[in-house]
Amino acid sequence: MDGISFETTNRMRVAVSLLHLCIEHHTGIHTLVDQGVIGSAFALLRPQFESYVRGVWYHRCATEKQVSSFVGGAEPPKISPLIEAIERLPGFSDGVLTLIKKGTWRELNDFTHGGTIQVKARNTRDEVASNWKHEHIVGLLESAVIFSKLGAVGIAAAVESDRLAQDLQARYQRIYEPVA
Repeated sequence: MDGISFETTNRMRVAVSLLHLCIEHHTGIHTLVDQGVIGSAFALLRPQFESYVRGVWYHRCATEKQVSSFVGGAEPPKISPLIEAIERLPGFSDGVLTLIKKGTWRELNDFTHGGTIQVKARNTRDEVASNWKHEHIVGLLESAVIFSKLGAVGIAAAVESDRLAQDLQARYQRIYEPVA
């Protein structure tokens, strides 16, 4: 995706930056898992999801005033209204973002804010140490790569490049579908 260009409006800079952040969080998650820093890797999953949702919303739904306010330092709206607006758009009406939020939000918050899941994952019978189950780490990595792919496709949509979106999908399938 290096070298792509786009119209440098505030809307596009905000949207593409947030979608890029979504991809960067994926890289951070992989790096942290590789280093055995699993709790912190899990803590990045919520910000990764949020940066994707915000990126799409600022690109496709936000008013110019909302974009300007954000650029000026205002907080974005809460995640649920963003998802509701996005899911009114063509291509998003299947409700998947709502399902992700409803099915994982409590856990995502728990990971990010040091809740009981983070505590339980550090306790064994005799000590406090990282004790994440392999299947949970695999689920984290699978979720992160899906969000990253969505972020990359979101950038392709923002720059109006069907060719880039198709190339990204083909690369994703080549890398990940043989594993499934």
